[in-house]
Amino acid sequence: MSLFDHTTDYAKSVVSGKQPACRFVKLACQRHLDDLERDWDYHFDVEAANKFFRFCKYLKHYKGEKRGEVFDLEPWQMFVYGSIYGWLDKSGHWRFKTAYIEVPRKNGKTTMSGAGACYDSAIAAKSGSEVYCVATKEAQAKLLFNDCLAYVNQSEELKAIYSCVLNSLFVNGTARTSFIKPLGSDSHRLDGLNPLSVYADELHAWTKRSLWDVMEDAFGARKQYHMIAITTAGYDRHGICWEERNHLVRILEKQIEADNKFGIIYTVDEDKQGDWDDPEVWAMANPNLGVGKELEYMRQQVEKVKQVPSKLNTFLNKQLNIWTDVEQAWIATDDWNSCASQMTERDLLGKYCYGGMDLARVNDLSACAYYFPAQEGLENNTVLVDFFIPNANLRERIDRDRVPYDLWSESDALTLTEGNTTDWDFIKHSIMKRNGQFDIREFGYDRHFAGELVSSLEKDGREMKGFGMGFLSMASPTAEFERQVIGREIRHLNSPILNWNVANTIVVSDPAGNLKPDKARSIDRIDGTVAVLIALGMHLNQKADKKPKPYKDRGLRML
Repeated sequence: MSLFDHTTDYAKSVVSGKQPACRFVKLACQRHLDDLERDWDYHFDVEAANKFFRFCKYLKHYKGEKRGEVFDLEPWQMFVYGSIYGWLDKSGHWRFKTAYIEVPRKNGKTTMSGAGACYDSAIAAKSGSEVYCVATKEAQAKLLFNDCLAYVNQSEELKAIYSCVLNSLFVNGTARTSFIKPLGSDSHRLDGLNPLSVYADELHAWTKRSLWDVMEDAFGARKQYHMIAITTAGYDRHGICWEERNHLVRILEKQIEADNKFGIIYTVDEDKQGDWDDPEVWAMANPNLGVGKELEYMRQQVEKVKQVPSKLNTFLNKQLNIWTDVEQAWIATDDWNSCASQMTERDLLGKYCYGGMDLARVNDLSACAYYFPAQEGLENNTVLVDFFIPNANLRERIDRDRVPYDLWSESDALTLTEGNTTDWDFIKHSIMKRNGQFDIREFGYDRHFAGELVSSLEKDGREMKGFGMGFLSMASPTAEFERQVIGREIRHLNSPILNWNVANTIVVSDPAGNLKPDKARSIDRIDGTVAVLIALGMHLNQKADKKPKPYKDRGLRML
């Protein structure tokens, strides 16, 4: 009785169009089918592939709704691992020594890696099967190792095979020569390794290729080994991940030959990327859609993007596996331009507001912003920003930043201060002038900058409050500013410098999804944006302080 070839079956379904797939997946599948027809040094052994599939029947899901259920490989996973274990040379050794697998989040990436690591250590060889879960930090590497440990703890069969000792899973009966261990670039020992297989976790996060090179060199004279990277897409187009990806693309497109490298990239074809809210596009990039990754989850993510457009980059990157440029503007130009007003400063006289300033440390652009909440005589929230820059070496600044500082100063959009460093007296005079024109309730500044200007203003009776630049302080005004711009709830006086600053601004997110401006990654100057967010933050903080405190009047109740 002939064995069923799951690997080839998937390849045929993709190439025929029965299975939705992007161009890179089609190329990977076509490569498999073409190689089957070749008379050459390699052959595809269906039984070798199926042996791995049978091993996976001993594994059980250890989290989520399927916890405790047998780990059944999906067709695409059978194609990936069927290729890795099924293609052999004439000596019966694995053809593919390296593999690059790129797939979006929540598609069973970690479970695949854990299954491979367990198989390699316990089944691939009788002894000497050193398997390493590798990442830039050992703590990250332990995440994959812990998944392997969870597999063992869920399976009576695997419990009889392994013993866990000091963050290592040793295969019994091998005198501790076969094992699974986590390893990072910060681990104490990176020498003396003799790996059978290496599983590189989230390669897109590796900033340097040194660890990759160390692990490749460690294979030494082994005839049988493999190094597998399973990752999501990233941003850094100068790192090891992008290099490995580009190498694979050239192989798939038959620009070069590398018969010992396998790879597949699940993403969205360029002509379909504009349809990111289309379920058919989701299916192209997510082979586990409807299995481990639910349609409802994707719908929820899309809805968040539509409500908060700055999340689009993250959605494309993590959910559709599209490499995005981090240098993508936070606020869309059309949205910002729609908030422009024909008002002048005169319309703001006597209105109350909140101030915020972002000051140059030495000789660059400084900004003082004033945020006016909607109030009697002012229909919409409104922002006004004053800008300052030293007049010395102005031509050099113009050439460096490629903006017309000289023309902006002539149109009163920018104040030139005396000398070649920031002149605090000019800025102080401007703030005190505004203090007479507007009712400034509170004024905030970067609390890391408590210099001469702040002290001088406080001596003259202007109360100043420090404002943090971290996520804790900046997340709320950043989200609120974005909401107001998208909802057309804020107006600006069409300052060319503020328009430039907003267009330059790029935000960074923390693991919880909070946002704040990132000067290091932003395209150019963003001082005006930061000043506006500080002013808005002062307003939000005062609103929060005015909320009723439930314990103030009735006291704390003890139960």
